[in-house]
Amino acid sequence: MTQTARALADQYWEFRLEHRHFANLSRGELSRLERWDDLSAEGITVSRDAFLRFAAEAAQVIAEEPSDRILAETLAAAAFMDASVTVWWSELQAASTQSGLLRSLIPALYLQPLVTADHGRRYLEKLRGFPVMVDQLVDRLREGRSNGLVPLARHVRQTIGKLEQILSLPPAEDPIANQSPPTEFGLDGATSWRADVVTAIETGLRPGLIRFREALAEITLPSGRPDDRPGLCHLAGGDGVYRDMVRSHTTLEKEPEAIHQLGLERVGMLEDEYRRVAGPLLGTNEVAEIYTRLRDDPGLRYAGSDELVADALRCLDKAAVAMGGWFDPTPRAPCQAHPIDVGSMAYYYPPSADGVRPGVFFFNVADPTAWARFQIPGIAYHEGIPGHHLQMALAIENPGIHDIHRNYLPAFCEGWGLYTERLSDEMGLYEDDWERVGMLTADSLRAGRLVVDTGIHALGWSRRKAIQFLADHAPMSLHEITEEIDRYIATPGQALSYMLGRLEIESLRAECEARLGSAFDVKSFHRTVLGNGAVPLGTLRSIVREWLDGH
Repeated sequence: MTQTARALADQYWEFRLEHRHFANLSRGELSRLERWDDLSAEGITVSRDAFLRFAAEAAQVIAEEPSDRILAETLAAAAFMDASVTVWWSELQAASTQSGLLRSLIPALYLQPLVTADHGRRYLEKLRGFPVMVDQLVDRLREGRSNGLVPLARHVRQTIGKLEQILSLPPAEDPIANQSPPTEFGLDGATSWRADVVTAIETGLRPGLIRFREALAEITLPSGRPDDRPGLCHLAGGDGVYRDMVRSHTTLEKEPEAIHQLGLERVGMLEDEYRRVAGPLLGTNEVAEIYTRLRDDPGLRYAGSDELVADALRCLDKAAVAMGGWFDPTPRAPCQAHPIDVGSMAYYYPPSADGVRPGVFFFNVADPTAWARFQIPGIAYHEGIPGHHLQMALAIENPGIHDIHRNYLPAFCEGWGLYTERLSDEMGLYEDDWERVGMLTADSLRAGRLVVDTGIHALGWSRRKAIQFLADHAPMSLHEITEEIDRYIATPGQALSYMLGRLEIESLRAECEARLGSAFDVKSFHRTVLGNGAVPLGTLRSIVREWLDGH
């Protein structure tokens, strides 16, 4: 008997809470705080098979109401992504600082919104139980080596280096020791609990990290792949895995080769904008010279982290004041900016459902000179306001949608984030053409991603070739380009979601503006796009067209 969309969604969500504990960490979900993902061979198989069954059953749901159709289509996409991202994660991605174990732990593990004494107890239990999961991960690394599923040797060395850096710190200075105690504790209870956290780091977390470092050095690194074979296409079955990754991250049925060509076209289209916006600032219309000057002029880069942090805060404050003119409703949860020294250049963590933890825009200040001064506004608007914070916080605060719609669907979430970088110019958030150059720089990156992600994983590009393409077609620093390429190697397909998602949203807005003319209301359009939370792009098109037909 075919189930209703709501019943199936409830079952899926309960199963996800039981099996995706790294995802629970990022959401501040405390109901199963003490648990870790089951990385045993059996556990991974059981989880993946179940997610594929959920996806197949969702496709068979007979929806009588539009909300049921939206829920079923979103469930199918989300479950398929859950199944896809578990493939080879332990063998290939866990060893990367961009997408691996450390990226899953820091800063999520020390940002939990603990309230009760039971939360505190289970948090300590989680730290103590960490080595069990690491032992399972080590088994997967060993199997991966036997099956030829090994990450880039370069990435393994980077993770070993980061592990050694963390392990060299006294346990009391470990990043995880920054976790705030449960809010119901008094001063004495908080002090005692903090001491227990340091002990749990010594007896649980640290031994697990040591075991992970030893396994990477002894098992994985000797067999690590060279830089000229970074893509999935070099692995047995990798072409099919990559196509599944593309589908899961974009929610579109597009072939890698077509995406590659689209990227080349978008990269070319940006050149005229650089001439128009950056040309007068630099006194040249030669695109290559514009890129070189933007990349190499040290006067355009931050010298220290203080000014970088100040600019991030300034941008968020300005966007918070302006957002009411473009959005209704606006989030109750605030958005904060937080500097970090590990992981991606920038990313966002949503607020917790109970409102204890705010939304946070993280940006990497390990090397301030890696940031051009004109870059931070667009990135702050993408990751914070009006980007991910509007999209994710509004979903979390919307009582009328299922938790599935508060989940991360890259094409919708990243497409929205990239859409808001251009929207921020409409909102008057960019102070001058230099900040608009930052917007163009971000566009170059997202267009270039369509080329290099598919180039690496479908067309067999080397790491060097991918780096050179971005260096030739985007004005980012070599450091940033290198970090980005290493990210694409470690997370196949995810980088495609940004531009493909944005193009869908822009296409829908253009269609609405053309049909409604002066009756078009941007607040109403944004409410329609965001009102159901995260949905597949095809579902979003149906939602917007139904809204449009109602006018």
